[in-house]
Amino acid sequence: LIKETQELAPRFFNKPGLTQSEAESVALSAEKTLRTMPYPWLTAPLIREVVNAELLLRGHIIHRNILSRVGTPIYDACMMDVGKGKEDKENANLQDNAETSHKKKADRMSKEQYLLLLPPQLSQRHLEGDLHIHDLEYFGTRPFCQDHDLRYFFYYGLMPDGKGQKAAVAGPAKRPEVAILHAVKALGSAQTNFAGGQGYYNFLTFVAPYLEKLPYSSKDPKIMSIKQLMQMFVYEMTQMMVARGGQLVFSSVQLTPGVPKVWKNRPVVACGKVFDGVHEERKWTYGELEPVVRLAFKALMEVFLEGDAWGKPFSFPKPEIVLSNEFMSDPQAEYWKDHQYYGMRVPTREELYILVTKLAIIYGSPYFDNEIPEYRNADGEGITCYQCCSYQFAARPEDDPLFNAKMDFENGQHFSMGGYQVVTGNMPRAAMRAKEILKDFTIPSDLKEKITLQAFMQEVKGLMNSAVEIFQQKKVWINQALAADRIPFATQTPRDPYSGKAGQPLVDFSQLVFAFGIVGMNEVSKILTGHELGDYEEGGWDFSMKAVYLMKQYCQELSQKHGIHMVLARTPAETVAQRFAALDLDSEFKEMALQVVNGNKEEALKLLPQTLDVPVYYTNGAMIKMSTPRTVKFQVEREGQFFPLVDGGNIMHLFVDDVFPLVSAHFDRQAELQQRVREYREAGD
Repeated sequence: LIKETQELAPRFFNKPGLTQSEAESVALSAEKTLRTMPYPWLTAPLIREVVNAELLLRGHIIHRNILSRVGTPIYDACMMDVGKGKEDKENANLQDNAETSHKKKADRMSKEQYLLLLPPQLSQRHLEGDLHIHDLEYFGTRPFCQDHDLRYFFYYGLMPDGKGQKAAVAGPAKRPEVAILHAVKALGSAQTNFAGGQGYYNFLTFVAPYLEKLPYSSKDPKIMSIKQLMQMFVYEMTQMMVARGGQLVFSSVQLTPGVPKVWKNRPVVACGKVFDGVHEERKWTYGELEPVVRLAFKALMEVFLEGDAWGKPFSFPKPEIVLSNEFMSDPQAEYWKDHQYYGMRVPTREELYILVTKLAIIYGSPYFDNEIPEYRNADGEGITCYQCCSYQFAARPEDDPLFNAKMDFENGQHFSMGGYQVVTGNMPRAAMRAKEILKDFTIPSDLKEKITLQAFMQEVKGLMNSAVEIFQQKKVWINQALAADRIPFATQTPRDPYSGKAGQPLVDFSQLVFAFGIVGMNEVSKILTGHELGDYEEGGWDFSMKAVYLMKQYCQELSQKHGIHMVLARTPAETVAQRFAALDLDSEFKEMALQVVNGNKEEALKLLPQTLDVPVYYTNGAMIKMSTPRTVKFQVEREGQFFPLVDGGNIMHLFVDDVFPLVSAHFDRQAELQQRVREYREAGD
């Protein structure tokens, strides 16, 4: 009693532990209770349960939380062993195997631990569905997601355990196939230190030095080719069952159909060297590798189009195709049509985008990373990427004093872009609360929107304030983990090939961002204005635009006030959209929720007493409801307006056709769509 409460109460709750006299009194009462029990033997769990009951009776709630055992009931554990029970469908990427059962049990224990040690009011907000703490099972042990700079591994080599103690340390790759395997294994290793997705920014440009002078393809098995290496990368990423619960690494690669202009004159980093004309006599820039990058892009698209041995599409890595002003034209197209690179004609950008379009039509797998708008690096002078479906990260020279040093890899400086933690607010419930507050007031029609917006934002700001408290708790936990050296891959400092001294750490934790996610703005509009985002009447859309703008402003205020980098994001997790809708149907807001939730409400009401896994959901982010009739132009106009506001990341789903048409026709249609995007200059992904 004394040891556990005196050690943990000050650390997590800033409160004192039990005193000697309090502990003795609780112990005597518990002993008295135990002596009256007709039980043949005593166990530690039984004693702890009785002690905790006594603490609750005395009002020692915090101390009871600290002394609680965490885990899962025997029945639930047995269900997990056979892939059933609570949250059995929570993660679509998990495999049906023994490792998943083990992970589910560990997840349950970890979630209970963090909910018990968070301030009770924050835990309650998560449990009741006011907000959702993403990847709660990893809350105290690791950050969220990360987009890696591949040059780091090509310079320092690969140290999978981050320390060089448990795993073999490899020097920088010298051969193409080793470079590919290092790229694969680095993401697999990183997955053990992060809760979310792992990816590579600018993948093809950074891997291109290893592909130089290789043929595009070869029938001779002794000759390595560009396409074989791209095939190796994709297959390795989709056969490496090493991530949490024995799942595939949730991975992505940002792909450009050429070398971005911001990188053309920057030194190549490969083979443990920086080819800047100073450290190495040769001055070698990425711009010299333009034909290699184009051929690697073509090879990767062909591999994705071919599918695996059974013809299935590849789930990972997610190909994130950059659309930018510089790549929307190809001034040297005629030159490339006649240009041979080791026996292979170099494709034009149009030909490469046609391959992407074909892949989108057949499998729907590409993500289009639209960098055309002003807020998304339209001038091409900065860097930007999307990660873990729809979280956006960026760096620009005017914002980062080390930008040019990172571009040139000076002293091992490199880009570190990722997320610390994500918390999503239940926007429809905030709207229901606002409507409930306003129902007893008579509001003049000319002030109705203003007052309704104020009431809604009052609720939302409360959620955002709670999110900040959660973020602050997250930093406390992660700082403890860092102090104990428990995130070794992310914090590794491998030996510098030139100086022989410790190099730069892989991840700069000070650069990780906190994201506040939004779900259900379509339902918010319907609750508070009577119109959905997809209605041609603009009342609901206009209201939501103003609300999201105010949320972004408040994110900036909270960032300055608390010294954190907090951004607004559209949450990609469909689990949350379902969880919020189900909890609202099972709450005091049931009647209002019935008017706006999507799905099979009748079936959901039958199942709700037993489970939250019911067929209802809210529309994600600020998206138009999928069942709403609309044209692509209308969807781009409406949803696109939210992209500059949701600066932490957003996504738009465009369903072009249900059947396979002529690819060239679709490329023309895509070009027309991109022209629309240029005109509206809003949609970011």
